[in-house]
Amino acid sequence: MGEYVIGQNMLLKSRDIYLRFLRKTDAARMFAAVEESREGLEKYVTGPRRLHSVPEVEQIEHAMVMRRKRQGYVFGVFTTRGKQLVGCISMHSVTERTRSGEIGCWVRASQTGKGIATAAVALVVLFGFEELKLHKIVLRAAVDNPASRRIAERMDFVYEGTQRHEELMQRGWVDLNCYSILEDEYRKLKPKINKLANGKKD
Repeated sequence: MGEYVIGQNMLLKSRDIYLRFLRKTDAARMFAAVEESREGLEKYVTGPRRLHSVPEVEQIEHAMVMRRKRQGYVFGVFTTRGKQLVGCISMHSVTERTRSGEIGCWVRASQTGKGIATAAVALVVLFGFEELKLHKIVLRAAVDNPASRRIAERMDFVYEGTQRHEELMQRGWVDLNCYSILEDEYRKLKPKINKLANGKKD
């Protein structure tokens, strides 16, 4: 079962990974992970254009501001063994009125295909519903990004449709598949999501 250690760094942990809020001291390791993964990030990661052209310490400072405003939560993804920084995941676009948020996630190129992204997303889904008391969580993925689409499908997120030319990236306009899960659906799926958080097959 995924665990929560509530504190200043909001540590979320499972069997193979743990998530914690990024610190300024993580900037160098984050930069290395971004540089290693730049090709994939520029192709698939949604968000503000030129997201990774800003020095990483400024991105971390911005994440701290958004967290204080309760509008977004950005975590580094670390391996339990070795404590290697292997990616980043966020619950962003959090709104109090609709109690909703959206997940964004990437894993460094050398660590893909190991179930890390699935486990991290599962942990943040648990965090969103259990700690933030959200009503709805959204996950969007480029139509040509099968790995991200599979994560949403494995967790039984509902496919809402394709948003045409929803994101402008370096390669041009990109269509996004939109998936979501509601709190009542989450209650039924919680055992499965707990298993996925710990790297177990559903």
